[in-house]
Amino acid sequence: MAREDQGQGSEETYSRTTIMVPKSIAAELSRIAKTRGRTLFHVAGEGLRLTTELIKDGFEPTDLIYFWRLYKILSSMDVIPMPMKLLEEVFTHVVTELTKFASSDKIPADLREEASKAIDELWNIYERYGHQSGELLKMEFENLEELLEAISRISRLLAVRHIEVKKLSPNTIELMAIGPSGATDVGNKALLAFIRGFVTQYGYEVTSEEARANVLRVVLQRRA
Repeated sequence: MAREDQGQGSEETYSRTTIMVPKSIAAELSRIAKTRGRTLFHVAGEGLRLTTELIKDGFEPTDLIYFWRLYKILSSMDVIPMPMKLLEEVFTHVVTELTKFASSDKIPADLREEASKAIDELWNIYERYGHQSGELLKMEFENLEELLEAISRISRLLAVRHIEVKKLSPNTIELMAIGPSGATDVGNKALLAFIRGFVTQYGYEVTSEEARANVLRVVLQRRA
């Protein structure tokens, strides 16, 4: 049973309640409290406050664990929050202008060729960074299916509205993502290049891809 204690000089009412937790968690929580000069009561209370807020917003506490595991890796890449529309507009503008440049009869042939190479290099850059991102995330998520499960659990915190993962066979995975409205063909092509580079770190390759508006469907096959 819980015993109600009134906090002295405080507007909040506190409840002294016995909660059963695994010994390992209790020991770790106690250790953290001591290293930070806090009481176990305070640290446990703050943890429960955070958990309560997550549940109120429709999350599960394990969602935050997945998010934190991803964030620890991504923070080492100097990732900063940026509006998706900003990235889309900048990238689309650059590719559009380079395409005009590469196809214009008014431009010397050698310069048109350089513009065409520059467009190809943009896709290569996305694929290369996908490869590097996969290399880092594999340090935390050794299995691609575990990573995709983590991403689907926290999709509301990412630039997607919905992520669905299906296992078509022991070595084949289908990934379907619905992104924000207004996604461009150029943006989708860049994202697909990133995915191709990313999944190579997990021993997969893209065997089928389809992008329509803001819906992306990719089939991944484990390499022999």
